[in-house]
Amino acid sequence: MSNEINLTGNEWDIMKIIWAKQPCTLRQICDEVNKQHSWTRHAVISFLKRMETKGTIKVEEANPKLYRAAFKQDEVIREELDNTLSRVFDDNPLTMVSYLAKSDKLSDEDIDQMIALLKGGKD
Repeated sequence: MSNEINLTGNEWDIMKIIWAKQPCTLRQICDEVNKQHSWTRHAVISFLKRMETKGTIKVEEANPKLYRAAFKQDEVIREELDNTLSRVFDDNPLTMVSYLAKSDKLSDEDIDQMIALLKGGKD
């Protein structure tokens, strides 16, 4: 996968819907996205066209059109995490984990689960 795929926050919202429901129609995407946003149909179409141009989705010319992800979700997440690790944490995973551990984003249960995952090592 290319390191040039850079999804915006709005595109991530749409990608999550496509990954969960693919293949999906514009109507299905609009119905789901409008549970979180008050976007117009035209706005969703604009996002989808941009995403198709970026190569993150594939469009099947059916009636109605069907949208599919061009990449598996775990591939895109891995690339996004690698980019963030490099850009924000200077390629140091320990710095990232330290930041997370000190933030108020993790519950005690989350920390316990993280410790168990780290002790388990790579699968």
